[in-house]
Amino acid sequence: MNDLEARVRRLEAVEEIRQLVSRYALALDGRDVTAMAALFVEDVRTHGGGVGREALAEWFGEILRPFTTTFHLVGNHVIDFVDEDRATGVVYCRPEHEVGDLWVVMPMQYWDRYERRDGHWYFASRSTHVFYAADVGENPLRVPGRFNFPGNPFIREADLPERWESWRRFWSTDPADGARP
Repeated sequence: MNDLEARVRRLEAVEEIRQLVSRYALALDGRDVTAMAALFVEDVRTHGGGVGREALAEWFGEILRPFTTTFHLVGNHVIDFVDEDRATGVVYCRPEHEVGDLWVVMPMQYWDRYERRDGHWYFASRSTHVFYAADVGENPLRVPGRFNFPGNPFIREADLPERWESWRRFWSTDPADGARP
């Protein structure tokens, strides 16, 4: 394969991975748990200990029940290739959830691993990391732990930006010391 072919193949991979992320958001908000699970590798492992797409679809069906309506707006997406068939990604997302009488806004990131199998890209795994969760009428800075999301069976706390080592390093240095982050 020449350089141009390799570059085109990489661009196609980037676009297919971006479509994967967008299709996940669409299937999630549309409650199409079968379509969501089909975006993952066949041998995906669920948080409940199950294996495979059928187990994942069942798990999605369980964790989505508390939320009447959801809206996932996908934003920034960084993709880093490990090799021709594996990549990692960070996706910014601003989901909103109807939970009883609350409309919970929860800016977050997905930390993804992607794999190409049989010529197509799939999620190998996704993990969620939250900046805050609060009712649309609440100030997130006044919410204990920046997290008010009753009934969320999966996410229990906000861990961003503190989870980033670079953020912790930046704030641990005293500018008066002349230290650079």
